[in-house]
Amino acid sequence: MEFKKYKVRDVLCDIAMGPFGSNIKRECFVSSGVPVLNGSNLTDIFLVETSFNYVTEEKADSLNKANAHRGDIVITHRGTLGQITYIPDDSLYDRYVISQSQFRISCNELVDPCYFVYYFHTPAGQHKLLSNASQVGVPSLARPTTTFQQIEIELPSIDEQKKLVSILMSIRKGIKIHNQINENLSLQAKNLFLEFSSGKLKL
Repeated sequence: MEFKKYKVRDVLCDIAMGPFGSNIKRECFVSSGVPVLNGSNLTDIFLVETSFNYVTEEKADSLNKANAHRGDIVITHRGTLGQITYIPDDSLYDRYVISQSQFRISCNELVDPCYFVYYFHTPAGQHKLLSNASQVGVPSLARPTTTFQQIEIELPSIDEQKKLVSILMSIRKGIKIHNQINENLSLQAKNLFLEFSSGKLKL
């Protein structure tokens, strides 16, 4: 398989920082609307959608550059460094607002965005992502969007990327099914013990 070297800037079609802190304060949050991403949403390859704060559609519109959509990638540049996640086509919402601790990117035709995120979850990718990290005070990446675009990566053809992503997705699906089976068996075991300990079940 042949790999070609690129700077990250060569495979991007858009990059933008999150809003200034003064533009999205706690009093902006409402009970429903457009979800605002936080670090807990960026803990996996794909966006984790278990907990959100929300802003109104109008507020999200006013933060136009800080809006992330399906197909985009979101990266933490301050706080819990090394986080990078992909917003899949089947996400719960069609747009999100990134926080002031994040920036977003979208990729061009040279790279599959899932492949890109998987790469930066490898030890080599994490090393490159954190190469400009500062641990003084709150951990942060120096000049995050500028230094990120300077990172050099090696990519196979887009067809090879998509083939690998397809295999990885199948593995993830198998793991999910396996975990669901384990959870079900664990629940059955707990119920069996409760019935036995309460005298409802005789062995």
